[in-house]
Amino acid sequence: MIRTKNQIIFKIKNSKKYWLKASTALLIGFLSLQMNAQQLPNYTQYLYNMQIINPAYVGARADLSMSLLSREQWVGLKGAPITRTFSINGRTSNGLGFGTTVVNDKIGLSESTNVNIDASYTIITSQFGRVSFGLKGGMTFFNNNLANGITPDNDVYASTSGNYPNVGFGAFFFNKKFYVGLSVPYILESPQFYIEENVDKTSLTSNANYFFSTGALFKLTENVMFKPSTMVRYASNLPVSIDINSNFLYKEIIEAGLSYRHENSMSALFALIIKKKYRIGYAYDHKFSILGGNLSSHEIIFHLDLDLRRNYRWLLHNKCYF
Repeated sequence: MIRTKNQIIFKIKNSKKYWLKASTALLIGFLSLQMNAQQLPNYTQYLYNMQIINPAYVGARADLSMSLLSREQWVGLKGAPITRTFSINGRTSNGLGFGTTVVNDKIGLSESTNVNIDASYTIITSQFGRVSFGLKGGMTFFNNNLANGITPDNDVYASTSGNYPNVGFGAFFFNKKFYVGLSVPYILESPQFYIEENVDKTSLTSNANYFFSTGALFKLTENVMFKPSTMVRYASNLPVSIDINSNFLYKEIIEAGLSYRHENSMSALFALIIKKKYRIGYAYDHKFSILGGNLSSHEIIFHLDLDLRRNYRWLLHNKCYF
């Protein structure tokens, strides 16, 4: 049994009554997504951190890849989500890819840390075409500090903590100018927001998140490339989420673009690429809200690619999907 929306785990301190109500409403809405749909944390620069969403991407980019990402959502709103991620993956000459991801997510009085091991296998379909299949597995450790929270009816709830397993899978096709991917990163139910006596129960989820992503690469001039892409996210009890991204790459050194999340937010992205190995990126999000206020989010990513040796199974520096 999952708690109702009125059983809020956030403690919001604001002297103005209007902002107290507005902040509470926003956080209730976000928490309801987390509880009812096992929703993953939101990202803007996911094109450069796809291992979190789809394990089939492991090993596709370079012999060794590593990403660090930090995201602060709805800056200035007490209890708003803060997400930190780390991912690393590599590949072997026989088509196997291996990697690890760590995701720490804080929302109000709730904190979770997800640790996964990812594996993939890549098959050659043509001179430049590849298709890969991936599996994801790990554990999530959580702590809900409910004892320090307040609710509209002034009830007090016991804090809960625990862990539960994760299992997911994905598929990915790519060549030099096109990619398409499909994944279900978590197929098990999250008991994080269950009542205390059910916190250790694990079962298949009835409302998993399905991710479909695709994109292409177009050469506009000798120095400028256009990288349109989209991602569709579906969960049975939520509206379909559709992202439309439009990025431009200049001399493989500077990348900039805009992203629109349907009826949700607009984002601007900028990245500096050094020697085709190091990427430093920043994204600014503005969320659409009828409540007003500045619901902006900031996201920074550092990405590293190393090609240790060449082999025929892999495409080097595939610009279209990262």
